Amino acid sequence: MAKYIPPEQMAAQQIQAELDREFQRWNDIACSGCQDPTWPDGVNMNLVRNHIIYWYKLLDEKQSADTQTSLFDMPTREVMRRPVPPKAPDQYMVAGCKYSDRLNGRCGQPLVWGVKGEYRA
Repeated sequence: MAKYIPPEQMAAQQIQAELDREFQRWNDIACSGCQDPTWPDGVNMNLVRNHIIYWYKLLDEKQSADTQTSLFDMPTREVMRRPVPPKAPDQYMVAGCKYSDRLNGRCGQPLVWGVKGEYRA
């Protein structure tokens, strides 16, 4: 197991890897739902979306600091940015998935049902 590195001390490549992992996680939930027994898929999608926003902010800060310390010796490499995934309705559920019926009426508000792959990031 790798040693924990605080996000503020991560290199830009490590932050990019975290971003890629979060995008994959968001797409997995959007296409296959999740197993969370308490919250609808939309809440979990929005939580992961917030993680993506956090990592982008941290990456921007890191790249800004790297640019300032490099004294413009080397040209800065522009990183291809994927757009932040759209915000999903909190009551959104992916229909037809293995765990689609996990809330079984325990949700206080009516659910908004969507199809697999309706959202993409």
